[in-house]
Amino acid sequence: MRIPIYEELTIEDFSLENLRQTFNDCKVGLIPMYSSFHGLSPKERPIAAMNIEVALKELDIYPFYPYPFYIISETAIRGITISVFSKVEDLPSHYFKKAKRLKNKELLLLNKTTLLAEKVFNNDLYQKEDILKEGYANQKELYRKSKELNFYENILWDLNEQDK
Repeated sequence: MRIPIYEELTIEDFSLENLRQTFNDCKVGLIPMYSSFHGLSPKERPIAAMNIEVALKELDIYPFYPYPFYIISETAIRGITISVFSKVEDLPSHYFKKAKRLKNKELLLLNKTTLLAEKVFNNDLYQKEDILKEGYANQKELYRKSKELNFYENILWDLNEQDK
């Protein structure tokens, strides 16, 4: 079993039929992947991105879970849900790891993660997207408020220390 690290998906033809075939043959959704649009003209990029999004939706592959699919493009692409980055170095650093031999404890955790990823992959995430976004919004709000509370507690503690 491998550690999930980024893998580039090289796509020559961005037609829907070819994308469906390519996504069926590769591990999109099972490992973090990205595709580069550097060889495409700026006019072709939005069409290619829309085709990728349609092909993923038709194959019931959600571009964020369990493992993300990203697009690398120098120009911004509007109107799609897939995350777009200008270069590979800008991708989230979580999956930039070197392949190495795992210890027993790490291997057990990876096996557990793989099982959970399969459970996520079997769910229809397009239907649950609103529920997930609502949960994220609540978590972000909780984080923001606890960060603010921590800030005020630190100020109060500093003021109390100065009074002594």
